[in-house]
Amino acid sequence: MMRWATLSLPILTLLALALGVACFSAQGPLPGDVDVTVALQSAFGPAPAWAEWLTETAKPPLVVVTLIAGAGLAWVGAGWRSALAVAVAFGLSWLIDKALRALIFVPRPSADVVEVASTSASSGLPSTSGLVFGSIFGVVLMARPKSRNPAPLQIIAVVLITLGAAARVVLGGHWPSQMLASILLGLATAAAAQTAINQIRPGGPPVTE
Repeated sequence: MMRWATLSLPILTLLALALGVACFSAQGPLPGDVDVTVALQSAFGPAPAWAEWLTETAKPPLVVVTLIAGAGLAWVGAGWRSALAVAVAFGLSWLIDKALRALIFVPRPSADVVEVASTSASSGLPSTSGLVFGSIFGVVLMARPKSRNPAPLQIIAVVLITLGAAARVVLGGHWPSQMLASILLGLATAAAAQTAINQIRPGGPPVTE
């Protein structure tokens, strides 16, 4: 039986592409973006310290800590292949981030519409944080260990991805739709990395179960 990462790769890629095209075409917030952003900012304030800190964990030098944490969780969950897949997924997401930023531009939230903690002239799509959290913790989410229940680690991964996305939205750094598209793309890189690493099986055929 094919692994879940292999099965999910085309689905995640298509979803990321569809939402990304919608964001690019709109060149602004999609329906619901403003309402979600205002709700989060009303609940947590426009610049909470936890959101600022989480944002820093997706950028050098703290991204190294995030990468190590993700690899550690993946190793605990499903062994060395998953830990290696974290590094590969992160590398892929870094390349995708650089490539897309050179090719497209989508405006970030405007201070005229919502609170913006720190203005930036760079594109709102993709979100570096979305790609980083989606790719690193996406591998943990997709891990399927044979000897233990994966649910606890998967819950941790979902919580971390959600918090990473919420942090950027509450700071006014990205619209929710931009974060979701970036996370889906990050998850797709995680699926691609896990699928590739699953082919490594010393002394035997590729892992397909």
